[in-house]
Amino acid sequence: MDIGLSNTTAQFKYGVASGLAGKSEMYAELMYNDKNSIIGGVGLLVANDEMNVPGLTIGVGGKAVVAIIKETPARNKASAIALGAQVRYELPSERRLAFAGELYLAPKIITYGDADRYQQYGARAEFSISPQVQVYGGYRKTWFVLKNTSTEAVLINGPHLGVQLSF
Repeated sequence: MDIGLSNTTAQFKYGVASGLAGKSEMYAELMYNDKNSIIGGVGLLVANDEMNVPGLTIGVGGKAVVAIIKETPARNKASAIALGAQVRYELPSERRLAFAGELYLAPKIITYGDADRYQQYGARAEFSISPQVQVYGGYRKTWFVLKNTSTEAVLINGPHLGVQLSF
């Protein structure tokens, strides 16, 4: 379970490890902001350790997202099937400290409703308090580009803090 908060946004994510090494994950997430916009999604991230670089994990995957965007003058509904990648580097000398980044994109052909595109990116630093608890801080941005106006409907943009619990 992952809970990430900022002054204007909240993100909740629940994932289940899959794959032989337990690095891959199926997950569901829900995010909302102070403008009452909501975005939910389900996804799969397939990750693997890079053997030539100790501590490096690279993953690729996809997710389906659905959003109600209230930030713009009119209420908009959008959905997308985004493809993405994640990179995570755990310092070999200090296994408790890691850095991670992710990027998800959905071009016009796989974005639906009132939007033309979906994009999400983020980066964070993580610290393991125990094998089951990690705290993190980072930056993330999630947005749709709306049809006809090319306006960016930003749902999340800025720094955040969070905790990740493993059961």
